[in-house]
Amino acid sequence: MKQLNTLIIILVTNLFFSTIKAQDTTLTNTLNFKQLKPIVQIFGTASYDTENKRYDYNFGRAHLGLQYQYNERWSAKIIIDRGRATSVGEISITDSTGHTLDIQNSSKEGSYYTMFLKFASLQWKVNDRLSLEAGAILQNHYITQERFWGLRYVAQTFQDLYWKIPSSDLGFIAFYNVNKAISLDASITNGEGVRVQQDATGKVKFAGGLNINPTSILQSRFYYHNRQASDEKLNTEHMYAAFIGLRPSSKLRVGSEFNYMKHLNYSGMDSYGYSIYSSYQLTDKTAYFIRFDRLLNDTKHTENTNTQGDGNSIMGGIAHAPVKKINISLNYQGWISDHHNNQNNILLSMEYKF
Repeated sequence: MKQLNTLIIILVTNLFFSTIKAQDTTLTNTLNFKQLKPIVQIFGTASYDTENKRYDYNFGRAHLGLQYQYNERWSAKIIIDRGRATSVGEISITDSTGHTLDIQNSSKEGSYYTMFLKFASLQWKVNDRLSLEAGAILQNHYITQERFWGLRYVAQTFQDLYWKIPSSDLGFIAFYNVNKAISLDASITNGEGVRVQQDATGKVKFAGGLNINPTSILQSRFYYHNRQASDEKLNTEHMYAAFIGLRPSSKLRVGSEFNYMKHLNYSGMDSYGYSIYSSYQLTDKTAYFIRFDRLLNDTKHTENTNTQGDGNSIMGGIAHAPVKKINISLNYQGWISDHHNNQNNILLSMEYKF
């Protein structure tokens, strides 16, 4: 069986590279520095917790990398980021009677300022409709929402903020444009993010998305993923997401999304909620924004969860861009819990990139 699998892999690889050779003959061994683009993006936040009367400052992101355009069809990028690079992952506990309890722990350990490889991908634009990407890739689960929200340096979008789904993962992703209004994407990844190696059983995450943008005013996206557990005793995780964004004028945008996670982190818990956000461009450099999130968790199966409890999140503030690619925001972020103490924070958020 292993010999047959090896033969299939060799045949597919030969066919792939034969196709590449037939379609692209312009690749050379010469490095053209004009086609080399630096990637730098830094997020920093100074905050004040009004409940505990505590000040804090942190870096939320420090992307450093390069992108190279070989020709009109081939490109590659490599990006490192700052963060706690060690993931705890799966923990198995055996009691005195021999019963085993498997726990999925998504927390990160180690130095807060360790640099780790976040993206390292090769992209092939097959034609005007189809493009393929492989390696440590940018996943496409909440990127549409994040770009529409436009204030990632202020706060993450729903899936990223509450479920900590990694933005990068190891695998393959394909994009296909049906026409100007409809596009599709599908991916196969290891499911744990770039910080965790593929599990021993080779279980993966399958994902697919559909974008429908009939006009420049309206855009929408629908997404699903299926993340299989390496342990057959654990549940398969399913996520469903829907987003709609409106731009009724050049100054105003309004977006909303609904997200449902079944068996979050392979557990028996379901988590779901929605997010509504809006921004109004006061001038070319200044905008007001507001956002409301509602998060709910179905804990009837288990109380073991890595997610935040039930509650509402409220955000609002002003964003200013003194020059291009520098953004500063003074904002309020509050968490109103259904069962515990509330949180209130005043933040000064900033972003610069080039």
